[in-house]
Amino acid sequence: MADTGTPDGTDGGTTVAVAVTVEESGFGGVEELGFEGEPFLVPVPSAPSLPSTPPAPQTSPRALGDLSHLARDIADRVGRAHAAVLEAHEAVQRHLLARCAPGARPPAAPAPQPTGRMDGPARVELVRTVPADAAYSVSGQADPAWILNTAAAALPLLGERGLAPAGTVHRPGRTVLTWHRGLPEAGAELLVRAGAEAVHRDERGIRFTFDWQVHTEGNLLVEATGTGGFLTPEHAAEPLPDETPWPERQVPRYPRQFRPLAVTGRSRLTWQELRALASGFLAEVLGPDFEGEGSGPRLPGPAPRLIGSVTEATCEGGRYGQGRMTAQLTFHGGGPARGADASALLAEAVSGVLQVYALRCGLHLCLPDARFQPWDGGPAAIEVIDPTALGAALRCEVDVAEVGLVPRPHVVADAVVFAGDRPVARLHGIGVALHEPPGTELGALTIWEARDSSAAHDSLRQRGALQRMLLAHSSEGDLSAVTGEIEASSVTVRPRLPRGDLLMVDRALDYDAEPLDFRSGATLTSEYGVHPDPWFCRENGSGAVPNLLYMESSLQAAAQLSAIQGILHQHRDSAFVCRNLEGRATLLRHADPRGLALRHRITLADHSKLPGAILHRYTYQLSLPDGPVYSGESVHGFLTKEVLDNQQGLDGGQYVPPWLDRLPTRPAGLRRLDLSHDTRLGRGRFALLREADLVPDGGEHGAGYLLWERTVPEDDWFMAHHFRFDPVMPGSVGVEALFQSVAAYALHTGLADSLPDPAARPAAHVELAWKYRGQITPGHRRMRGEVHIRRVRRQGDGLLLVADGSVWRDDLRIYQVDNIGVEILPKTGGTVDEKVRP
Repeated sequence: MADTGTPDGTDGGTTVAVAVTVEESGFGGVEELGFEGEPFLVPVPSAPSLPSTPPAPQTSPRALGDLSHLARDIADRVGRAHAAVLEAHEAVQRHLLARCAPGARPPAAPAPQPTGRMDGPARVELVRTVPADAAYSVSGQADPAWILNTAAAALPLLGERGLAPAGTVHRPGRTVLTWHRGLPEAGAELLVRAGAEAVHRDERGIRFTFDWQVHTEGNLLVEATGTGGFLTPEHAAEPLPDETPWPERQVPRYPRQFRPLAVTGRSRLTWQELRALASGFLAEVLGPDFEGEGSGPRLPGPAPRLIGSVTEATCEGGRYGQGRMTAQLTFHGGGPARGADASALLAEAVSGVLQVYALRCGLHLCLPDARFQPWDGGPAAIEVIDPTALGAALRCEVDVAEVGLVPRPHVVADAVVFAGDRPVARLHGIGVALHEPPGTELGALTIWEARDSSAAHDSLRQRGALQRMLLAHSSEGDLSAVTGEIEASSVTVRPRLPRGDLLMVDRALDYDAEPLDFRSGATLTSEYGVHPDPWFCRENGSGAVPNLLYMESSLQAAAQLSAIQGILHQHRDSAFVCRNLEGRATLLRHADPRGLALRHRITLADHSKLPGAILHRYTYQLSLPDGPVYSGESVHGFLTKEVLDNQQGLDGGQYVPPWLDRLPTRPAGLRRLDLSHDTRLGRGRFALLREADLVPDGGEHGAGYLLWERTVPEDDWFMAHHFRFDPVMPGSVGVEALFQSVAAYALHTGLADSLPDPAARPAAHVELAWKYRGQITPGHRRMRGEVHIRRVRRQGDGLLLVADGSVWRDDLRIYQVDNIGVEILPKTGGTVDEKVRP
C-alpha cells in the first residue's frame, strides 16, 4: 500500500472521489457509488431515455400490413435494455469495489429508502483482486488491513439492500476475528461472503449480527463474527450493547521471562525512526545487533502511516509481565470519517505497534528474509466504543500477553485506545508472527545443520537465533529439529529438553563426531545466554546465582550432546525418557553471569548399552568470557518405561524414615518453623520450603539438623516445564531445596546474627555429589527433605556451612546429596554476587 503522507496529513498526495450515478451514465434511478483512490473512468454507452407514453405512430412508405410485430419488437428491446442497465450497473459496482483501497469509501450519501424492511438474514458475495498498491512493497503480500476492510465493506452494502432504515449510518461494534492462513500475494483473487441479520429495532436504528469469510484459492483465509448497528447520526457515538462478555485473560502467576535475541537501549521511537525501520534500517535505529540478512526484515509500510511515535517500549512489565508498548496513533485522513472500517484500522495500528515490539526483541533474526503475518493462533476481539473519536489524536496502550518462538516467532497482546483519558476502543488477542518466505525449507534443518546451513545466514547471531528457535520446537514437541528427516518414533514420550524459562541451552557451536556415532571422547561446545536479570536470581532469596543454574545448564547441554548423536533413535517403539542418575560438580569461583554467554564444553566419557537402557557418562566445564566457573561429571540414563518403573529408591524399596522420625523421643531444643514467608530463602518459584523441624545440635554429625515437608503441588510449575509429555520434578529443584535448608538452619539458629542483612549463596571449592534413584511426578502426594550439618566455620567476613541431605517421595528415599556447601555473607545492597562481576 503506497503512502507518501506525513503524520499531520499535509503531504498525503491527491485523493480523488469519483461518483458514478445512473443519471450521468444514462441509466437513471440507481444509487450513487463511491470510490476514493486513483481516478477511474467508466466507459458506459449511453442509452436513449424512454418516454413515459408511447409516441404517435409514424407513417412510413416501407411500413406494410399489421404493425403489431413492431410493438412486440419494441417491448422486447425495452426489456433487454432494462436488463442490460441492471447488469451494467452491477458490473460497475463490482469493478469499483474491487479497486477500492482501505479507507476508500467517502462520507455516505443520504441513505436510500429501502424498498422493504428486511427482518430475515441478508447475504452478499464479492469477488476482489488484490491490487499491487495494496501489497507490502518488499514482500508482495497483501496488506492485512486491506483484506479486513474489503470484507467489512460488505456490511454497508447489506444495509443498502434493505437492512438499514432511512437516514442511518453504519456503526461498527464488536468483531471477533480469526486468521487461518498466511497472506496472499498481490494479484490473488479473494471471495468475500458476508451476511447480517437485524436483532433489535428502535427509534435509534437497528442492531445487527454479522459474519463474513474471505477465501483465496478455495481456502479460508480469515473470518469474523460480530455485532454492529445502523443508527441515526445523533446516536452514532453511543455504545452498542453487547450481551457477550468481553474476554478476560488470566494474569499468569509466573510470567514467562522471554530473553530477547538482540538488545537495544531504545525505548522511544519518533515517526522518522519508524519510517527508517520501514525502509529496512534496523541496525541504524536499534543498534548493530539487529542487522539482518537479505531484503528483510523491515517494519511494514502501513505501520508508520498510523503510528505517530512510540513513547514507551519495554520487554518486561506490563499487565502480563511480558512487556508494554505505548504509542501515539494518527489516522490522518485514513480514518473512519473517510470510510475505512474502524476495526480494520485499529487492528492494523495495534499490529504495527506489535511489529515494532517484535523487531526490538530481535525475533526477525530467527528466520531468513523474515516477513510479518497476522497471528493465526487464536481469535482476536476488537470493540469500537466510540467511532466518532477515532479521527482525533489517540494514545494506544498495549500489554504484551505472549511472546514466543513456536510455531514461529510471534507476539500476542491486549490493547486499549484512548482519546485523552477516555477509552474509545479495545482489542484482545491481537497478534503478529514472523515467517520465512514461501519455498524456504526449514523443517528439515536440525540444530546442527542450522549451524552450517546457508539458510541460516552468514551472521553468527542469526545462526544462533535460528538454533534457539529449533531447540524451542524440540522442547515443545517437534523432535525433527533434533532428529532431522528421520522420524524418531511414533511414541510421544521421548527424551527432550525442558521448556520455557527452564530451557537453559541455546545453541550448538562445535561438535567433533558424526551423528549416530556414540564414540567416547566426542565433544560438544554450546552456549546459554543468561538474561540480564534472570528469574532464578530475582526469585532466589539473596538474589545470588543459585546452584540450579549451573546444574541444569550443564546437564541439559549433556543431554543435547546425546540427542545430536542420535539417542532419540534408540528404543523407537517404546516410551523412552532421560533421567539424570548421579553426578558430582564443583563451583570453581564466584562470578556473575547475568547478561553474559555461559559456554558449555561437554565430553562423552562412556557409552553403555543395557537391556532397556543406555547410560551416558559425561565430563563438563562451564565458562564465562573471563574463564571457567563450574566443572563436573554426571551420568544420564536413557530408559524405557519398564526400566523406569523398576526404580526402587536408595534403600532397596524399603522405607527408611528420616533421622528425626527414628528417634524414640523428641530431642530437647526441637523447634517448629514456618518458612513459607521467609523471603530470605526464596520467593515465587523458589519458595520451596514450608514447615520445618530444627534441632540445633542434632543430626548424624551432632552439628545441627533440619527436616522439612511439603505437599506436591497439583499445578507445579517445574513439572509443567520439565518435560513436555513427561512431567517430572527436576532433581536440581530438590537439591535447591536442600541448599535452602542449610541456609534456613543458619538464619534461624542465630549463627548469622552477627552479620548485617545475612544472605546465602552456594559455596565455591566444595564438591557437591548427588545420586537419584527415583522421581517425583504429579501423582505423588508428599515431599520431605532433611539436612545434617557436618561443619560450620568462619570464612572471611561470613560463614561456611557444609551438610549432607536426602529427599523422600511419599515413603521412599530417592535423592542423596552430599557436601552441600553454603556461604552466609552480609548483603550490602544489591546481591551478594555483584562484587564478583567480571
